[in-house]
Amino acid sequence: MRRLPWVLIPAALALGAAGCGTSPDRSGALSGADSGARTAAAGLGKLHSTATQAFVRADGKAQRLVGPNVQPVWDARSGDTWAQPAYTAIKAKGFTSVRFVLFWDDFEPRKGAWNETAFKTLSTALGRARSAGLYVVLDCVHLYGQPEGQGRVPAWARKADGMGAVASNGLRFLQQLAARYGANPALAAYDPVNEPYRWPVNHKSVLADYTKIVNAIRAKDAKTGIAIEPTYGDARVPSSAFASFKPTRRSNLIWSVHDYYTGNAGVGFDRNDIGTSPNASDGTTGYKPADKANLAKHLQVHLDMAKKVKLPVWIGEFGIGGRAAGHDQFIKDKVALFKSKGLGYAWWEYSDNGTFSMVNGNGSWKAWAGLVR
Repeated sequence: MRRLPWVLIPAALALGAAGCGTSPDRSGALSGADSGARTAAAGLGKLHSTATQAFVRADGKAQRLVGPNVQPVWDARSGDTWAQPAYTAIKAKGFTSVRFVLFWDDFEPRKGAWNETAFKTLSTALGRARSAGLYVVLDCVHLYGQPEGQGRVPAWARKADGMGAVASNGLRFLQQLAARYGANPALAAYDPVNEPYRWPVNHKSVLADYTKIVNAIRAKDAKTGIAIEPTYGDARVPSSAFASFKPTRRSNLIWSVHDYYTGNAGVGFDRNDIGTSPNASDGTTGYKPADKANLAKHLQVHLDMAKKVKLPVWIGEFGIGGRAAGHDQFIKDKVALFKSKGLGYAWWEYSDNGTFSMVNGNGSWKAWAGLVR
């Protein structure tokens, strides 16, 4: 339930982190020094999902995706993006994936009018991630802000809430992504709607909208994984709500949870079954190690439900503000919990205005970044 407004990466910071002070290589080509990245790219094979494992290789072995959330398109009017060294460094740090945060209005500012600059930038970013040997999850429509999660939904497409906007007007955009990138072996999954807004909470209607979304993507891409999120990313959803989820094909689907819970309120759901707030998503709420047991109780609610509906689980976002109390211990305890359950996860986020950022202004890793592994 990350409710912070998005802060665009300042160009100076981005260039420093991307290329050690040099301009991004817009071509996406690798230098001779990056021959190891070519080998890493060649090793990527298309992943699939089972009822218990979110990502599985062709040989049947589970592939745990762990890495940061990354914004690949900085400005819809330019091709500036992270250079190859940024992705190479992420891989060298021991991570296996990145979750690309996309904003719909960058790509379709007017109905049916595609911004090819944004798509070209995304193609470059996907190519660089692949070259580094990183899998990519596409956070296709990142909802946040007002009205009702539609801060970056194109004005022409807005409805009563963000989820309704995507289900009514965003299927064409999702199909564009599937048609353009579905065959890429580095694309591990689509995460079509980030933290679907719906108030009053109505899980059945959200899952009915997901039926439309999944079917639309499957019309263009029959195999790549598709992640489904609970309302606001962390709501408690009863398995009975899945009666309204009726996709044509129910394979390669994943239940993706955003877990910022700090254990400060028992199991951690309010009377509307939304994850307890405040939590670490606000950038300031801290963590008390004495609440560690509640982290497991909260996550288990999601795991139990997912098991009932035969969906594997992946943690699409977790994080805590850099200056929040208990910062390092929160990461240690969350990562240990996720690993104990065999779950992959994505840290929020690689680089922002400093609240959650894993890197410094010069592109070097913060001292605690290794804890996320």
